[in-house]
Amino acid sequence: MKKLIYVVMATGLCLASVNASAATAATSKNTKTTKTAAKKTTPAAPVQKAPVAVSMSDVAKNFQTKTLDYKEKQAVEYYTKAVDAYYVNHEPNTAMRHLDASVKALGRVTPRVAYLQAKISYEAADYETTRNACAAYFSSNPIKDEGYAEMQTLSEQMKAYFMQQADIKEEAERLKQAEAAKQLADKKAATAKAEAEIEEARKVREERRKQMSGFRKQAEADLDVARKANSREAYEKFIQKYPFGSARVTATNEMNQKFPYPTRTLKKGKYGYTNKAGKFVVKAEFDNAADFQEGLAKVGKGGKYGYVNEAGKLVIPVQYKSATDFSYGMAAVKDQNGNAFFIDKQGKKVANKNYKDVRPYYNGLAAVANDKRQYGYIDTTGKEVIAPQFDVVNNFSGRYAVVAKKENGKLKYGYVKKDGTLLSGLEYDEAKDFQFGIARVKKDGKYGLIDYNGKLVTLCVYDYITDFNNEGYATARRGGMDVLLNRDGEPFSKVNGNLIPVKFKN
Repeated sequence: MKKLIYVVMATGLCLASVNASAATAATSKNTKTTKTAAKKTTPAAPVQKAPVAVSMSDVAKNFQTKTLDYKEKQAVEYYTKAVDAYYVNHEPNTAMRHLDASVKALGRVTPRVAYLQAKISYEAADYETTRNACAAYFSSNPIKDEGYAEMQTLSEQMKAYFMQQADIKEEAERLKQAEAAKQLADKKAATAKAEAEIEEARKVREERRKQMSGFRKQAEADLDVARKANSREAYEKFIQKYPFGSARVTATNEMNQKFPYPTRTLKKGKYGYTNKAGKFVVKAEFDNAADFQEGLAKVGKGGKYGYVNEAGKLVIPVQYKSATDFSYGMAAVKDQNGNAFFIDKQGKKVANKNYKDVRPYYNGLAAVANDKRQYGYIDTTGKEVIAPQFDVVNNFSGRYAVVAKKENGKLKYGYVKKDGTLLSGLEYDEAKDFQFGIARVKKDGKYGLIDYNGKLVTLCVYDYITDFNNEGYATARRGGMDVLLNRDGEPFSKVNGNLIPVKFKN
C-alpha cells in the first residue's frame, strides 16, 4: 500500500510540471473526479499518519490527464526513487542524488523536489542547501498544501539563522581588526621603547669608552715594563694578562721579532723546525706540526701527538690522541682511552682529573665537559668556577663567553659572565663573540647588535651583519640595501669615499 502512495506522489510531481494547456484540459473533467484526483496526487511531505487507500484505476486516471514525455518520465522515476530511499530505506544521501537527477532530467526544480531537498539537508545540518531549497520551493509556485506552512516556518528559521551568522561574522571581523590595530600599536610602542633604550645605552657606551682610555694607558705602561725586561718570558706574561686588544697584537709582533722561535719547515713531506740561518734545529720527521707557544710546539706522528722544545728535544712523548697548544703553562690533551685532561710542560697531569672534553685556557679560564657532555669552566688552578650546564660553549672574549642550551631540540644562545651569571638570558638563535664591546645576535630570523650590558645597539632588523673591520665598521643588509654600521649601530652608505648617514623608513 505504501508503495502505491509514493507512486501517487511521483504522479504529483509529473502533474506539477505540465504546461498551461494541459492544466486547462485537466480542469474540463467533472468536478467530483478532479477534486478526488487532486487530493490523491498532490500530497504534502509524508507524515506519520494512516496510509490513504488508492486503487490502481485511480493512478491510471491521473496518468491519463497528460501524456508524459521522456524527460518528465525520467523526472518522475528519479523522484519516486528519492521518496523510496528517504522514507522507506532511510538513506538521505541516496535520496539527494536521486533528487538532483530529477532536477537535471526536468531542467527545473518542482515544489515537491525542493520540499524534500530542504527537509533532508535541514536534518543533515546543511543550512546553506536548506536555504537554497526553500527559495527554490517558493519560486516554483507551490500549492498551499500541508507542506507549504512547514516550508514557511523552515524558511523563516533559515533567515534568522543566517542573519545570526552574519552578525557573528561581523563581530569576529570587528574583533580581528581591533586585535590587529592593538598589535600594531603595541609594536610601535615596543619599537619606540627599544629605540629610547638604544639611545640611553649609547650614552652609557660613550662613558665606558672614556673609561677604557685609562685601561689602554695601563696596557701601554705594562708593555713598556715588558720592553724594559727585554725577555720572551716578560712578553708572554704581558700577552697572558692582555689576551685581546691592540696592545696584545703589538706585544706579539715585537716578541716574535726580538725572540723568534724556530720556524716550522716542510722537507720531503715531513715537518721540522729551522732557525734564522735556515738550519734544522728540530729534525724533519713529523707528519704535522704547529707553531711554538710558550716554548713548546705540538708535533704529530702516526695519528698521535707530543711536544718538542726549541733544542729539538721531544720533551713530551708522541702519545696523545689529540692535543692543543700550551696556554697558561698547560695544554689540553686526550689519551687513547678518550680521557681528556690538562698537562704541564713536563707532561705531568694537572689536578689528576679526567673530563669528557677539555678546551685550552683562554683569558684565564678553560671549558671542560662532564660525563653528560655538559660544559662548564675551570680556572688555572683547576677549580670549577662555572658548573657544567651548557651544550655549546666558546672561549671567553673579554668579560663574556658565548654559550647555548637546547630548548625543545633547538639551541638558544646567550652570554655567560665569569661569575656564572647570564648577561641577558638564553634568548638568541645565534650569538657571536664581542668585538669593540659589541656583539652580533640573531633573533626571529633577523640580526642586530648588543653591547656589554646586554642592551640593544640596533633592533634585530638586518638580514645579516659581518664582523667589524679594523676601522670599527661592519657591513649589514636591510631591505635589500647594504650599509655600514658603526659601533653605535648607526647606518651609513659610502658615496665617493664619504660616509653618508642612512635613515630607514621603518
